[in-house]
Amino acid sequence: MSFAEYRKNDPEARFTDWLRQEAEPHWTRMTTHRFARELGEDTLDDAVAGRYLVQDYAFVNSFVSLLGSAIAAAPAMPSKRRFAGFAAAVTADENDFFLRSFEALGIPEGTWKTPELGPVTRDFIAVLEGAGRSGSYPRILAVLVAAEWSYLTWAQACPARRPERFWLAEWIDLHAIPEFEAFVTWLREETDRVGAAADEGTGAAMRDNFRRMMVLEEAFFDAVYAG
Repeated sequence: MSFAEYRKNDPEARFTDWLRQEAEPHWTRMTTHRFARELGEDTLDDAVAGRYLVQDYAFVNSFVSLLGSAIAAAPAMPSKRRFAGFAAAVTADENDFFLRSFEALGIPEGTWKTPELGPVTRDFIAVLEGAGRSGSYPRILAVLVAAEWSYLTWAQACPARRPERFWLAEWIDLHAIPEFEAFVTWLREETDRVGAAADEGTGAAMRDNFRRMMVLEEAFFDAVYAG
């Protein structure tokens, strides 16, 4: 279903709601995944948490590069400033979280600095790098909003009482704090604006990127249990 067809029943429908619908069932499977539930309930095994963090740190490295591409492709200074501010947060507070977590979990420096990438991580990085190389602001937005909106969704569903282990509690908080919610709210609005004005081919490319990201997000959670 195209966005135009989706909008026939509701002229006020958001482009990002259409993206989410087109990414089912992977959106729901990811945002309600066993990993997210166990993380919130403080029952996640440390071995699983460690594998996840090592692979995710490799993902974050490419993700920051994609934020750089978003800054370059954004059409105006207000949008560039939003992405620059978020990139600063990821490379500061979030990076510090990873380093402290690796130390607490006893993960050797060589393991997280030069990890053996799993197939899903490699596919993730390929999607990020492909969007960045495209220079297409709509494609970049679709990748970013898929990643950040889905994380906000599962984090906000976690119980209010945080886990005792900081590498679980802080990972939830990083994706549930008001500052992150505000960024995701703006990112959805920006994607709505760009997507609604896009031609059919660009809209379809945004849909395909968003869906591909959600397939990989679900597979990424699955993979950390496989070892």
